[in-house]
Amino acid sequence: MQQSKCRLLTLSLVLAIITSLSGCITLAAPQTEEIAVLWSEQGDMDVCELKGTLIGSQGHWYDYLFITNKDLSQGAINQLRNEASTLGANTIFLYKPKAFATSVTFVANAYVCP
Repeated sequence: MQQSKCRLLTLSLVLAIITSLSGCITLAAPQTEEIAVLWSEQGDMDVCELKGTLIGSQGHWYDYLFITNKDLSQGAINQLRNEASTLGANTIFLYKPKAFATSVTFVANAYVCP
């Protein structure tokens, strides 16, 4: 009986920890609202200055079941926007998302465009 209570308590604790981690996605900083997000099929980047390559990723093996794909994708894009802002970029140019089973990952270049 004691072992059963201990097992139940352990399971409850593990579920509580996983649930508390499940709502953690990156939020966009207010100053990133003006950063344009372009996909690989859009735009001519020859007129822009490359500031750097970025990787935005959201989701982990322990929480992906609790966060929607939409929220994971938005969190990854928000992470890219936040990083682009620190580089002084006003445009991010995303490439095809990387396929992972438990997360969403985007690779992008950050630019300053006229």
